[in-house]
Amino acid sequence: MNTQKFLPALIASGTLLAAGTLFADEIRCKNGTVIVGEITAIDGGVITVKNPSDNGGESKVKQSEVLSVSSNTPLNVRTADGKTHTGTFSPTTVEGEIMIGGTPIPVSVITSSWLLDGKSPEELEAEKFNYTSEYEVGASLTGTTGNSESLAGGMYAQALLKNVENALKLYAKYNYGKMKDTGTNEWTKSTDNLHVGADWSSEFYAPWFWYARSDLGFDRVQNIRFFDTSAAGFGVKLINEDNWHLALRGGISYRYEAYKDYTGNFTAHDDTNTVGLDFGLSHDCSWSWGKLVTELSYVPGFDNFTGDYYIFHETYLQLAVKELEQMYFRIGMKNEYRSRTTANDHLDTTYYAQLVFYWK
Repeated sequence: MNTQKFLPALIASGTLLAAGTLFADEIRCKNGTVIVGEITAIDGGVITVKNPSDNGGESKVKQSEVLSVSSNTPLNVRTADGKTHTGTFSPTTVEGEIMIGGTPIPVSVITSSWLLDGKSPEELEAEKFNYTSEYEVGASLTGTTGNSESLAGGMYAQALLKNVENALKLYAKYNYGKMKDTGTNEWTKSTDNLHVGADWSSEFYAPWFWYARSDLGFDRVQNIRFFDTSAAGFGVKLINEDNWHLALRGGISYRYEAYKDYTGNFTAHDDTNTVGLDFGLSHDCSWSWGKLVTELSYVPGFDNFTGDYYIFHETYLQLAVKELEQMYFRIGMKNEYRSRTTANDHLDTTYYAQLVFYWK
């Protein structure tokens, strides 16, 4: 064996192992168990330790079972008398006692802990009741010339009330447009629809949440005198970062559509009145200069899963307007497909440019 090559490798491996142990937190229990990892929380009489060698797995140990604690990461801790102490943890000669920032403290009197730059449990609890509100008002105007002429406009308003666990969105959207055939000089209505709705969600066990939503309105080009799409269920936040969110949700839906001849090509059939499923996806990603948003939903009916359904899709790019912090410019597209309709076309596709005024 070439000891000249083997010994340096052994020393290097031992050094890395020692370094990994040196910079890990360590909890020694009264029954002789030693838990090594990263202390992530001390709350409710339990210490939670993240084990880096277990793909993010956690170990929990009761404070009453702890003999000593050592940590190289400075933490804030609160004791039963309401005092806050800051520093690293190191064992003392007294069983069940640790040194925090030069002060000996029994482990049993620690009620909570949090990172130096983090928020205390009291602050996090207060945020659950601290709602913020955001408002948006937007308008769009588009037109075309050539073989045909068209002119369309839209108005949009939204209010959002939210905190760390709950969100309630109220909105109203109206679009109207006409198209002129240059051969006959006749104007025909190309767009005339209204959407008014509410969307509520509440996180019950992160990353899982409940939701309920309802979308009401009419679409006179599709010969829909009144529609109502309502749903409720649960979802999961697959990505929940400050500038990146991705969520899926699914539940039970109720869809009603009442028809009327607005276009002169009415094909009579019964109103839609069905219970079904509701599937949705929402995604947004933000940068310093803008934001990309996508919303997708699929609502099939139980009685005819492949023949009676509604699909909605919208994607837009939101750009910040320089020197106008409360103004955004949006460009996007929206698709609505109704499998059952009295109009000739089942799909409505809208491309838009929109100026949005935003405030809190």
